[in-house]
Amino acid sequence: MIKLNPLQLELIEAITRQQTMVAVRAGWGSGKTSALVFALAWVSNMRPGTSSLLITDTAQRYRTVLQPEIEKWLGPAGWTYSQTQGIWTDPATGSSVWCRSYFRPGTRDSSHNPLEGINATSGVALIDEAQTMSQEVAFKALGRLRSGPSPMLVMCGLPVMGAWWVELAEDAGCAPLLHTSYANRENLSEEWFQATEHLPPEERAAMIMNQPKPPSGLVYSEFDEAENIVKGWQYREDMTARIAVDWGFRKPSVLILAHDEELDADIICAELNPKEVSLQELCRMILSIAWPRAHRASAPGPRIWLDSGCGDKAGAARSDRTAQSTFRELRYPPPHGLGLKLRWSTSPVKTDIMNGVQRLKRAIWERKYRITQEVWDAGRNAPGNSLRKAISGYAWDKRKEQPVKSGIEDPLDALRYDLICWRWDDGQSLERRARSITPLPASQKKPWEMGGRF
Repeated sequence: MIKLNPLQLELIEAITRQQTMVAVRAGWGSGKTSALVFALAWVSNMRPGTSSLLITDTAQRYRTVLQPEIEKWLGPAGWTYSQTQGIWTDPATGSSVWCRSYFRPGTRDSSHNPLEGINATSGVALIDEAQTMSQEVAFKALGRLRSGPSPMLVMCGLPVMGAWWVELAEDAGCAPLLHTSYANRENLSEEWFQATEHLPPEERAAMIMNQPKPPSGLVYSEFDEAENIVKGWQYREDMTARIAVDWGFRKPSVLILAHDEELDADIICAELNPKEVSLQELCRMILSIAWPRAHRASAPGPRIWLDSGCGDKAGAARSDRTAQSTFRELRYPPPHGLGLKLRWSTSPVKTDIMNGVQRLKRAIWERKYRITQEVWDAGRNAPGNSLRKAISGYAWDKRKEQPVKSGIEDPLDALRYDLICWRWDDGQSLERRARSITPLPASQKKPWEMGGRF
């Protein structure tokens, strides 16, 4: 038997009552994913011989988060998985679960979605990571429950303001299940909770205490001139260095960063924000400051020696003029290119702007990114964009939870690409799920736990 935490108990109770909409908004490590798996097992017993639907935002998240949890809790009970069909089957009850990721390119009409053709005969659909999707996924999921009895929609997500799944449940007269990370305290260490105290206050309030606040003011309010600006800093040739680029003919942006092991930080030691320059012109401007270390012998003089770099995924598109991508053109050795194989990411999770913004806010708060006094001072009166202007002016939209896109954000976009490629997993342990649940003494068992097959 399994001892369910308070969140998981409430979820099973809501399903047992056959509540039409069950909305869960809970903090990191609260046991949301395990709760969904236990819910699948409960529905399998409650409505045997039927099929349910399990949805998350990307196939990658299913493979790395949901599938391991299902294997852990339902595998020992004999559940089997068909890779080709994406279906889990419970041999004891004859029930099954369709597993789908809901990622629809913006160029496709909503009628073309991954749920078309699925018939969830149990009348139950479960959605994980709801905060990464829009309410469209709920409406499309409900459309797959037409032939089942008393439809139920179970939706779980992290604490964000204006959580659409919570509002949807409330509009239907169903009270949401709201829990902090402490709901799963028995399975999370005190060291983990202590580590979360080093998060930016607003992030900890939201992701641990389930107290999200509407964003206001500057997006990167964590930037502190006393802490994030380095005075008297000097580049040394033994430091690894890299570039981060936001492409564009009209106003590209380039940051040059060097890693300082003593400060345990990446130092922004140069930036370029020209206007209306070709890729070749931009390359020459970069080479006037930095040079690939692998081609050091051909450098005309001292430079910042580059070891790697990254850029916007748009650089992977082939040019009509050269029939080559920007990334490929820049692989050529100087002076025709940068002599570097630049990184980029197409992951919908990483390239989601809000995901990247939240990670970058944390990195700035932790002083993992700093800038030299010289670059900061030069940015004040720069003729075009600058990182200083971007940090000082990039603000939240007062009408919705996202930054205002005004054109000053290009240097910050370049910095976000750097984080995506090099620092995405920083602090990943803070967001881990609980991996152990202790057995419940028989004297404390709820009625539905006496004969369950979890």
